[in-house]
Amino acid sequence: MLVLYGTATVIVGAVVGTLALLVGWRRPFLVVSTLVLLVPFRDFTTRWMYVHTDLTIEQVTAVGRWWFVVIAAMLVLVSARWVVRVRRLREPLRLDWVDALAGLALLIGAVQTLVSPSLPAAFTSFRGYVQPFGVYILARALRPGRNELRTFLMLWLLAGIVIAGLAIYQAVAWTEQDYREQGYVRQDGDLVVPYAWIGGEPFLRPASTVSGPNELGLDLLLMALLAVTWSLNARGSWRILLAGFSLLFVAGMALSYSRSAALGFVFALGGLALLSAGRVMSFFRSMDTRRKLRAVLVGAGVFVAAVIIFAATGLAKYMGETLGGLSGAYHILDSSNAIGYLIRHPQGVGMGLVEPKGALALIESGGTYHVEGSIFQIGMEMGVWGLGAWLAFWGAALARIYRNWHRLQTPELRVVAGSAFAGWLGSLVAFLFLPLMQSISLMVWLWFLLGAGYQSDRFEADWNASEQPAAVP
Repeated sequence: MLVLYGTATVIVGAVVGTLALLVGWRRPFLVVSTLVLLVPFRDFTTRWMYVHTDLTIEQVTAVGRWWFVVIAAMLVLVSARWVVRVRRLREPLRLDWVDALAGLALLIGAVQTLVSPSLPAAFTSFRGYVQPFGVYILARALRPGRNELRTFLMLWLLAGIVIAGLAIYQAVAWTEQDYREQGYVRQDGDLVVPYAWIGGEPFLRPASTVSGPNELGLDLLLMALLAVTWSLNARGSWRILLAGFSLLFVAGMALSYSRSAALGFVFALGGLALLSAGRVMSFFRSMDTRRKLRAVLVGAGVFVAAVIIFAATGLAKYMGETLGGLSGAYHILDSSNAIGYLIRHPQGVGMGLVEPKGALALIESGGTYHVEGSIFQIGMEMGVWGLGAWLAFWGAALARIYRNWHRLQTPELRVVAGSAFAGWLGSLVAFLFLPLMQSISLMVWLWFLLGAGYQSDRFEADWNASEQPAAVP
């Protein structure tokens, strides 16, 4: 292990893993929720350590791997508890057909890894898919209490405010020199914050605390959905405050100048409307005239404010310029070429042989095919059958979450399920053009939402059962 990862990584793994197991034994959801809250600050802290400490690159890289150690330790803990439960209660393992689809997708990926012409690159690439998937398993296996979930959602909202606030500050105050001085450079020395050219004028795209502006755009897309969904299920002044937070997140997303995130946001709002239309209309009909007028004014105000933000930041103009030259747009041609290649070669090119990927091992090994959309990267690496298995799994899981949402009565669980459904719809659209499925913080968030949303009806059933008064003998 020392040869594979180095002394620093082994030490960090031992310390973080031990701590995760000790805390997780009694408070497993606390450990996983802490992971979700802290992982978007991982890139920022490693950059800070590179610039402001005397730690070596190996040591900083080792510290940055804490997230994977937490996931691995908690998976060991969950597995051990399941074994104990099976032995004591003789409780069988229950898997449904959605689990079978997930297993099939992972199996195809594993096989494609073993038969790849470049096993080291294939293993590195496959690991990038599998590691954050562990959060989905944990989110399904753990049972948060009502107060635990409510506190976690409030802290998640606070984390989003910090991320959006820093993004806005960077957009208005930082120069290229500031980014370089604070370590916002890639492993090859290029800035992680490219320019966006809007009306012939260059604008530096902020990265805030995460890997780059495109990931920032999708992170804030999820935060905006969280705030909007919560606002729809809240009451009184808290609803207006949440609507205001959603505009803050939209502003940060707009300043990332991520066109794919903006497009995904449109689809995500469509998914949220599909979920909420019936419930919102029923609630609206139950209001008196004064409350109806207030609700309409608040909704219209938020919508107008979002339009103003898109116009004032230049994102609307940027999107318009892109639409004007859509047939020749780089990402459109890139994705179209990938579709044509997969039609001719449904087996793809092999695991680990597609670029671009962020891992240094994959950058150094190069690739035989370039496509930026994560959806097409899966097809190229796992074949169309592997891509089909993943799409079937996501579709089935989202169908389950859609069904759950209409049954849930707990506002916090509706926030989780609604954000999961709409957030995955929007992200999958963005993944047609962006190589972000191995971006750690984004995928930890997405997999957590998918797992918790999938299991949300059982969370509520457990809460209701535990709160039932004991029968009188």
